[in-house]
Amino acid sequence: MVTSIAAFPMTTTNAQQQQPQQVQSDGGLAATLNGDSFTTDDTIIIDGAVAEREPSSYVTVEVTDPEGKTVEQAFCEVTADNTFKHTFVAGEQQQEEESDPNEPMITSGNYRMIVTYFPPPSPPSDESVMEQVEFVFGYNANWITVGDRSHVDAYDGDQTPADGE
Repeated sequence: MVTSIAAFPMTTTNAQQQQPQQVQSDGGLAATLNGDSFTTDDTIIIDGAVAEREPSSYVTVEVTDPEGKTVEQAFCEVTADNTFKHTFVAGEQQQEEESDPNEPMITSGNYRMIVTYFPPPSPPSDESVMEQVEFVFGYNANWITVGDRSHVDAYDGDQTPADGE
């Protein structure tokens, strides 16, 4: 019979978990991003809530790289408790390359995330007014090779030709 269990302290080296969260709101839209900088293979989480919703309500999330190219686009269902959540892995294309319209997340620098919601129309105008928040986060593309033709400097993200091309 075991009468005691040894406890070992656990330490986490994942800097992402120690980052401060970013929180933004506009009208009835409130959103939280789980950090202010990420590296390849980090999990990026955007979640939040809306004040009002109708059945089949959605929040859109669009992430653009430093060159303005869309690297992530999602339509997040607003659940019955008025919340939403979207998760993706930094540097990883979410679908097979042939069917993914988004650019790969390969450039180091500042990325922009826009979260948009159109709440139900309200009287007297019965018009819906867009609610939108914006996040900016840093990304370090810490990978080294792309195929067999080029490499990326893990420190500054400059792409340079391989083999003296």
